[in-house]
Amino acid sequence: MDPHRWMGLCCATLLLLLPALLPAPCLAADITLSSRTYLLYYEREVTGGSDKEFAPLYEYLSGDVSNLGGNPLSFHFYGWGRVDLADDTDDDGTGGDLASAYLQYLHPTGNGEMRLGRFFLTEGVAAEILDGIFLKGRTPVGFGLSVFGGVPVEDSITSTDEGDSIYGGRLFFARAGYAEIGVSYLMEDGDFQGDDREMVGGDIWLKPGIPVELLGRADYNVSTSSLARQRYVLRLIPSSRLGLAAGYEEYTYKDLFQNALNSAFLSPAIDITDEVQVLFVDLDFLITEGLTVEAGVKSIQHDRSDPGDATRAELGLRYAYNDRKDVAGLSAAFVSADRDENEYQEFRVFATYSPGLWRFSLDALTHQYEKVISGIDDAYQVVG
Repeated sequence: MDPHRWMGLCCATLLLLLPALLPAPCLAADITLSSRTYLLYYEREVTGGSDKEFAPLYEYLSGDVSNLGGNPLSFHFYGWGRVDLADDTDDDGTGGDLASAYLQYLHPTGNGEMRLGRFFLTEGVAAEILDGIFLKGRTPVGFGLSVFGGVPVEDSITSTDEGDSIYGGRLFFARAGYAEIGVSYLMEDGDFQGDDREMVGGDIWLKPGIPVELLGRADYNVSTSSLARQRYVLRLIPSSRLGLAAGYEEYTYKDLFQNALNSAFLSPAIDITDEVQVLFVDLDFLITEGLTVEAGVKSIQHDRSDPGDATRAELGLRYAYNDRKDVAGLSAAFVSADRDENEYQEFRVFATYSPGLWRFSLDALTHQYEKVISGIDDAYQVVG
């Protein structure tokens, strides 16, 4: 059996058998379940010129079992399923995935953590979903070490080979509220561009007691002997009402990513030798209690003339209400680019409402294209 499917079945079995596996004192726990159901509807022109109607029904289910037996031990799971009520969106009209299912231990003073099962991990250079184990500890003076290992969870719709195993770790120093600096390592066994995937990285976060915050990270791809990515953000908070952030990011597709798991990211759709540089500035200002204006500008520069460079400017309003449990807002964005097919205007309206145990949401988005693409000059979607 495929190791990814085998580990997924093990995680699901652990979830079902958890009450029987735990001793009686551990059955006292806090349990939270969340269910979200979405029905989408859209039409699409397919090969041959005919139109198809799609109405996929999605169910997202998550749960948390915390304070098992009064101890800092918990269990978490998240998964989703889909049933097509109209034309099939794939071969069999159904789909789903167990995204996470893991046991977690948190040290009472925050100096240690353990995860076992299927989980999403962000630790230094690693941003992975894996079936395995994660251990992290920190000394009272601030030095710490984390390690992880297991089988990577990578869903591919192409014939791309997936990784067989993954492991790594991070060495760091942290002073709560002031600074954290770390170096990390990742190794994934597999045939990626003719070699295993091996990465090393460094990260830093500083908040030196003044209204200034600095974040930075750089990742180096050992397999390709190139700098994969670097990102730096400077955030200024001159008052409780005003926040300003400016940043720079640079990456190369072939060095940052392993082999594509989706045909949309295969050549020639994307030139993997393209180098991308991004400059951005974001501002948020609290006008009055709950009402915030947001603005941002982003410049994206590509090394290749196709897709070329682009600039995005955005302005929006956001209002939090119902004791900040809900939010409503609107925004407008305008994109100018070297190539006409990459220019468009974007408009969005969204809102949520949470009466009691229920939660309702509505999100409407439309794009107005500068140039007609495949006979279409606008697109829209409404999700609720």
